[in-house]
Amino acid sequence: IVMSIAPMFLASCGTDDASGAAAGGEPSRTIDITATEYAFNGDPGTIATGDTIEFAVENIGQLDHSLEVLSSEGRSLGRTERIPAGSTDSVTVTFDTAGAYRLICDVDDHLSRGQSATVTVG
Repeated sequence: IVMSIAPMFLASCGTDDASGAAAGGEPSRTIDITATEYAFNGDPGTIATGDTIEFAVENIGQLDHSLEVLSSEGRSLGRTERIPAGSTDSVTVTFDTAGAYRLICDVDDHLSRGQSATVTVG
């Protein structure tokens, strides 16, 4: 599955706090994501329930971006800092149960311009 402007991922996640610290410890793997105006791209592959995933985000756009993981209820499970053009940051989340979760950019109006994705876990 490749992420684009309006892709779907399904995931169920849990973290210790809003900083993105994983509830389950060390990541089982890293998923590389690129952020640009106004899309996320990457291949999450299969995410299984119980996986702890590090989302490594590279901003290849011209504007600042971020990546925040939201539960199906809209609760923040973790987020990167604001990522300047040409920079990287990461967030680690443990996916405890199956469900639909969003990856969003909450910088300025990026979400309303379509910069989100959904992940599938289970």
